[in-house]
This record gives sequence, C-alpha cells and structure tokens, in this order.
Amino acid sequence: MAFMRRISVILLIFVMLMTGITVTQAQEKLYVIATTTIIADVARNVGGDFVTVTALIPPEADAHAFILTPRSAAMLEMADIVLINGANFEESAIADIYGLARGDIVTVSQGVEVLAFGRDNRAIGTLGVDVTCDDEENDVDHADDHSHDVGNCDPHIWLNPHHVMTWTNNIADAFSTADPTHAETYRNNAANYIAELEALDAEVAEILSVVPPEKRLLVTNHNFLAYFADAYDFTILGTVIPSASTLSEPTPQEVAELVAVLEATGVPAIFSERSTSAALAEAIADEADIAVVASLYSGALSAADEPAATYMDYMRYNAHVIADALSPSSS
Repeated sequence: MAFMRRISVILLIFVMLMTGITVTQAQEKLYVIATTTIIADVARNVGGDFVTVTALIPPEADAHAFILTPRSAAMLEMADIVLINGANFEESAIADIYGLARGDIVTVSQGVEVLAFGRDNRAIGTLGVDVTCDDEENDVDHADDHSHDVGNCDPHIWLNPHHVMTWTNNIADAFSTADPTHAETYRNNAANYIAELEALDAEVAEILSVVPPEKRLLVTNHNFLAYFADAYDFTILGTVIPSASTLSEPTPQEVAELVAVLEATGVPAIFSERSTSAALAEAIADEADIAVVASLYSGALSAADEPAATYMDYMRYNAHVIADALSPSSS
C-alpha cells in the first residue's frame, strides 16, 4: 500500500512538471480536466484566468478508442473538476474516469436534446432529464415506465453550436459552485462566449448557403454529423461504419447497400475524419467512382499551428470543407 502511494505521488509530481502546474497555481486556481480538446477550449473561455484546463485526450486523437495512460490517470486524481461529454462518447475510458477521478465529474451535455443513432437520427429526449445514455452499458434508459428501443445515443453533440451554448452554461455552473468567489466572472465569460457562438452559428449557415437544398446529402465514415445535419438542414444518406462509434465495423451487406445508395443518388463524396483510417471509405468510394474528403475534424481539435485549434475554427473549417465539396461549382 505504501508502495502504491509512493507511485501515485511520483506520478502527480511528473504531471505537474509536464503540464507546467506549480503547487501555488494548483492552490490558487481550479484545476480542471476535460476529456476532449473541444470541451477544454470551451472551459478555458469560461474559466479565464481563474482556471487551469488540461485535455485528457490529445489533439486529433480518436476519443472512442482512447485508453488512459499512467500520466492521464494521475491527472484525473489531481483534478478539482472533470468535464466529460457524456452520452457514451468516452466509451473506452469512461469506467476508469469514474474510478480514478477524485473531483466532481460534470457531464457538460446535460440538458441537451439527444439524437438516437439511426438513419432517421430522431430526437429521443433531454439528456439527464427524461433520457439517460448509460456510459458504461452503452444503453438508453428512459426515466418513465414507457421505455422503447431507440438504439444508442449519438454522442457528437458539439456539432450544433446551440448545444455548446448548453455546455457553456453547465461549465459556468460547475465553476461557480466550486469557486463561488469568481462566480460572477465565470457567468460573464459564459455570456460573452455564448454571444460568440450565436455569431458562429450564423457564420456557418452563411458558409453553407452555397450548397442548394437538393445537394445537402452527407455520407460519412461513421455517423458523426447528425447534429450538424439537424442544425443546418442536411440529410445523412449513409455511413461507411453504421454506428456512432468508430469501434464498429460494417457487414458486407451494409457495404453493398451503401455502394448502391451512392450510385443511385450521385453523391459526389464520402466525408472521413482526420483521426480515423479512411481505407474502407476509399475502397467504397473507388467502387462507386466518387471522391473521399478525408479532412474533417470530428472528436478533437487540431494542433495549435493547424486550422482547427479552437472550437470556432473547427466549425468554420468543417463547414468550408463540406461547402467546397458539395457546392455546384465543385462538380
């Protein structure tokens, strides 16, 4: 037992050295772990100078497949607050996160209207109110006795800026509870950031305005753009991996059905993500004689010197890629 405590102390010191956190800083500021770089960016905008935020999952990594390292485990033990997306997004790490975190775990998506994974991507309820996406069981449970099979929750909630507004308020509430001295600052920062998100939403709609209604059809590597489609009037026509998780695989029949859909509709491209392999998408695209656009950001931001280093830039970048691929001038 003494040996394990010694190892834990060594890991904590190592993390503080690697992240640049001093003992004084740790005492003066809230130390916050966000599971993703996207959540971390929003948290920094809310917390400002009174919060130190570290992302658990690195830029351009696949959050679905992320497994904790000794360093990330030590980070969780240090944190005053751990911010998670929820809806089973952190599927490979969620049990360890709950087992190791000593601070409060806050689901930033609490209160968002969740979409079910599926071809219709229908809304199934409000997360934490009348529907719960069980992170460990990968299931959907309704609060009343009239539950029905809705399939898995789609966890890619941030692809609608209005849902990130909910994140922003949830984060401000968590920071204000943990650090009431600076509550007014957190709430003012949140209000300012929400105003920026409202402007971003209008900007993304304007970027996408070059795509006519009949061209607003999306085929993706896995089902990660449903909230984007819902926000900006697109239709998800199909996915290479028929799941909201990158850890699934399609059957030969599902591949054949997707090729048939591509050939019948004339969709010009399959959109893939930078954080996952595009090999299967490329094989299907070759068979259907269309292109693969393998440059979208999905569950993580880019590195600081690349084009999607903030959530705002992430949304602008993805919107431009989609607009360029689907606008009439591209064909």
